[in-house]
Amino acid sequence: MLIEKINQNSRIITIALFALITLIGLIVTPDYGMPWDEELEIRTLGSNVREYISLFKGKTGEPYQSSTGIPFPDYLLNPDMDHGQSAYYPLAPALFADYGPNGPRTMMLIWHGYTFLIFMAGVLGLYFVCKFLMGDWKYGLLGSLFLFLSPRFFAEGHYNSKDMVVMSLVILLIGAGIRFIETRRFSSALVFAFVAAIATNTRITALFMFGLLGLLYLVDLTAKKEWNAKNLWVGLTAVFSFLLISYLITPAAWRTLLDYIAYVIGRSSNFAAWPGVVFFQGLVRRPVPSSYIPTMIALTTPILILVLTLLGHITTIAEFFRGVIRKTLTRETPYLIICIIFIWTFLLFAIIRQPILYNSWRHLYFLYGPMLILAVAAVRFLVERAKGKLRTVIVAAVALQLLVCAIVIGISHPFQYVYYNPLAGKDPAQKYEFDYWNVSQTQMLIKLADQLEGDQIYICATDWYSADGLGKAIKVLPEAYKQRVHLCSCTVIGMKTDADYLLVNRLVLQVMEAQTRQQTPAWIYSQGNLPGLLPKYPTAASLQAFGSEFMTVYKIGSD
Repeated sequence: MLIEKINQNSRIITIALFALITLIGLIVTPDYGMPWDEELEIRTLGSNVREYISLFKGKTGEPYQSSTGIPFPDYLLNPDMDHGQSAYYPLAPALFADYGPNGPRTMMLIWHGYTFLIFMAGVLGLYFVCKFLMGDWKYGLLGSLFLFLSPRFFAEGHYNSKDMVVMSLVILLIGAGIRFIETRRFSSALVFAFVAAIATNTRITALFMFGLLGLLYLVDLTAKKEWNAKNLWVGLTAVFSFLLISYLITPAAWRTLLDYIAYVIGRSSNFAAWPGVVFFQGLVRRPVPSSYIPTMIALTTPILILVLTLLGHITTIAEFFRGVIRKTLTRETPYLIICIIFIWTFLLFAIIRQPILYNSWRHLYFLYGPMLILAVAAVRFLVERAKGKLRTVIVAAVALQLLVCAIVIGISHPFQYVYYNPLAGKDPAQKYEFDYWNVSQTQMLIKLADQLEGDQIYICATDWYSADGLGKAIKVLPEAYKQRVHLCSCTVIGMKTDADYLLVNRLVLQVMEAQTRQQTPAWIYSQGNLPGLLPKYPTAASLQAFGSEFMTVYKIGSD
């Protein structure tokens, strides 16, 4: 009776839950700082806007900066022109609004709020995909909660305007592809093409999912012997609409199309221009070792979700071969197989080719949607085959994992982006990177200011990486804090500075100490004797999460 009553109110429950989690996400948006390349992404959006405005007003009418002073270079002079920004075109008017004296912070909050809404579109898309494939709205909610309550994704969903956005768009692309294949309508083909174009513009890797779903459309028509003129034109509509929309939303391709395509492919497959390394298992590495991506996925994904994803692979492959033998596949199996192919194509590329990558597995976050679809499929497989108390145990285990994730998000807020599961050990910062984006520096300054009450704070950072984050953090502080915090310059030798406090991202120290042990050449963080100099200064404030300290302010006085 209870289950029947719940099912009867499924729509109300679903709407209420999505309204609640969206509200929670928007409320906590101001708690996250600015990642180090956010201004670069806004700059790239501005470059695109320049091209569109030039079409109507000519070169003399092009804007050259935002209202907050972020420059908009010609796209040919922008090294990030491969970072498509079409998902942010609706936000373009916000670049030119007058936000008053605290404009940079207001701009950041608008940017983060919009980014979170894109993330929520992915969460909602996962609901519809899992609901359709598993045949039950409750599995749709489970998929959505798996994503929303994954600690790193919850946090980065507020500010990661590249990797999280393409992840959400890939999920929406899967949903649009399913509708395209199942309905074979011209309207569905147009939606499929539009989502694919936006996703591919954001990161070209989404093109592979578009191709896989297009191939499934052909296989489905062939297997069911339903080829006709209408279905052919529906398919062609999807292809040509995708090409046309892609061109229209990519100003960087208008002048030199082939050069642009080559540039995007080169940057996406190997970030050779990146001069840095990753800090992995206590060592500095460039390029990443073969085990890097699988290990980072294993350590930053909630353990039960990780296990269910692996189980989803096994059950899907088993169901596929059973269907082949019986000459009839279940409705969801082809889509689950596509998820597996999509995941392992990119995983094997990273493992075998060992390309130069940025920190963690964020450049492969677009795999997480397909991973969660497989995890939900595994839950359904187990629940449908279990009976009595065993089914209760399975449901309880899944519910417990969701509860634990929610508690972790609440306790660690707003530092969920440094989440590591227990497999990483007691002090994961000794082996792995934490705040590689300097997002926490805003919170670090707020904590220090609260401890010092009304005092003026003169602060510096001796390495350029921490200093870059410090400058951005001060820029986007709430006005009451910004008036009290003053940025000073530092020199390492003798620590000659007017500052009273020194901020250091612990990642910098970990990398520098590893370099000394490994006797490797100096890297971009290098600042001479900094690791040996810091122990003599007392700690004024620090940030800790998941068993590790990751951002520290030292009291150094002034000379």
